[in-house]
Formats: sequence, structure tokens, C-alpha cells
Amino acid sequence: MVIEWDYLIVEMFLLAGIIWFTVYIEHWAYRRSQLQDDKKTRNNIFIFIKDDLEHRLHFIEESLQYKDYKPFFTDMWDSIILSGKQSLLSFELFQSVQRTYSWMKYYNSELEANKNNSQEEKILIELLADVQKSINRSLEQLNKEKN
Repeated sequence: MVIEWDYLIVEMFLLAGIIWFTVYIEHWAYRRSQLQDDKKTRNNIFIFIKDDLEHRLHFIEESLQYKDYKPFFTDMWDSIILSGKQSLLSFELFQSVQRTYSWMKYYNSELEANKNNSQEEKILIELLADVQKSINRSLEQLNKEKN
């Protein structure tokens, strides 16, 4: 029984090529679907952050109008951080939004510290103005990134 090495080698190369091509196509399809999922998640994060920051602006206006100082809820940003999806944002946008929510948390801590001291209303008004400026900067950055 004679083994025809030429045919065996050709068949092995063809089989290797088919396996390599199949793995390549599967990896390409997976990568493509992952990029589409990331793009969809990124767009949803943009929508969520923009909506949350716009609600915070209305919250600030109401607080100043009625002199009813309440803490900000930062659960939206906390959920994005905990899910690890902040990596889908550009560094500049992440930095801007992180600073905005840090200003909100700082306001919350000042509000808690000055809870019984009504003379500190001026400080709270100044902090709300700083938070408002930071929110506007983040919204500008968000609109620039989205376009």
C-alpha cells in the first residue's frame, strides 16, 4: 500500500485553510456584533447622561426659586461607573462628566454639613452656580462628542 504524500499534503493544507478561514469569519462576526453593541450602549449612555444633566438643571432652578435646598441624586452616574461602561466614553467627556458629578457630591456634603445653619445659604447658592456651570460644560462636551 503506497501512500501518496502529495495528495495528503495538499488535503492537509486545504483542511488547515478551511479551519483558519472559519475561525477568522467567526471572530470577525463576533467583533462586528460587539462593536455594534458598544455603539448602541454608547448612544444610550449619551442619552441617559444628557437627560440626567438636563433634569439637574431644572432641579437647580427650582431649588433657587423656592429656596428649597435638597441633595442631588447621582445614581445615574454611579450605575454607569459600576457597570464599567464609562470606558466607552472619550477621556475628555468622562473627565468632564466626572467633575460635574463630583461637584454635585460636594454640594451634597456641604448641604449635609450646613443642615442646621441657615446662615450658610449664600454658600449653597454659590455651589449651585458652580454645579450649574459644570453641568453646562458637560452638556457642551456631550453635544460636541455626539456630533
